[in-house]
Amino acid sequence: MNRSPPLKALQVFETVARHQNITRAASHLCLTQGAVSRQILLLEKYFGFPLFQRHARGITLTSEGESLLPVLRESFARIEEATTRLMRRRVELTLKVPTCAMRWIYPKIISFQAENADIPLQVTTTLQHSVDFQREPFDAAIVYDMPADKNLHAQLLFAEQLTPVCAPSLLDEHGAMTQETLSRMTLLHPTRDHRDWESWVRYAGFENIDTGSGQSFDTLDLAVNAATQGFGVAIGDCILASEDIDMQKLVKPFDCVMPGQSYYFVYPKATANQQKLAALHAWLNRYCVDNIQPEIVAF
Repeated sequence: MNRSPPLKALQVFETVARHQNITRAASHLCLTQGAVSRQILLLEKYFGFPLFQRHARGITLTSEGESLLPVLRESFARIEEATTRLMRRRVELTLKVPTCAMRWIYPKIISFQAENADIPLQVTTTLQHSVDFQREPFDAAIVYDMPADKNLHAQLLFAEQLTPVCAPSLLDEHGAMTQETLSRMTLLHPTRDHRDWESWVRYAGFENIDTGSGQSFDTLDLAVNAATQGFGVAIGDCILASEDIDMQKLVKPFDCVMPGQSYYFVYPKATANQQKLAALHAWLNRYCVDNIQPEIVAF
C-alpha cells in the first residue's frame, strides 16, 4: 500500500471535521457536496475504516477520526508556518544580531538600507550569540566566535578589544585611576560568571582586585550603559563602545587592551548565490577586520 494518503482528501477531511457539516465544508472549499463526499470516501477506503459517523442530523467523528484530526491540524499549521517564512524570505532579508553587536552594526544597516532600498532588511536582536539556520527563520546572522558548521560561510567582522571603561566623572572625582583606585571601584560585569574582568586583571598583571564583587548584567551593552551613567567601571569593547568614547561619554582609564573573541557574519553556503545576501555581505566587508587593524596594547 502507498504509505502517503492522498493530500487533497486529507485537506477535505480536516475542513469537514472543522465544520462538522459537509455542506458548509463544500462551500468553504468551493467544491460540490458530491465532490467532498467522494474525497471522504476515498480517504476511508485508503485507511480501511470510517472516519465519520453519519446521522440524520449531520456527521460526527469516529474514534479513528478523532485520532487523525489533531495530527493533521499540527501538520498543516507547520506547513503554513514554513510557507509563510519562505515566502517572506523571498522578498526581505532577515538578520539575527546579538544585542551587544547592535552598536557596531546599526549605523551600517542604516547606510545599507539607504543604498539598497529594494532589499527590505528585517533585523531581530537576541541575547544569543549563535544561530541554527535549520530551526530559525533567518537568512544570515552575526555570531560570537567562529562557527564549527562547515556548511556555513563565515566572514570575520572584528575581534574584541577589551579594556575598562568608565564615565569621565569618575576620573574627575578620583583623579587618575590606578590599580589601587580600581580595587575600590564598583566593577560592572557583562556576564554572570565575571570572566571578562577576571581575564583582563590577569592580562594586566593586577593584584588585589576582587573580581567576584560588583554588579552583573546579561550583556556587554547593558554593563557599558551602566558605566556611562557613572555607576562603576565596566569591561568594554573598544570597537563596540567607540561612539561613546569619541563623544567622551566614556573614557579608558588604562592603556592595557586585551584581545577577546571575534564576531562573524554567517549564512548557509547553500544560499550564497542570493543577490540580497551577496549585497549585504559586500557592504559589511567594507568594515571587516581585514580593512581595520585592531590596536592591542599590553603593559
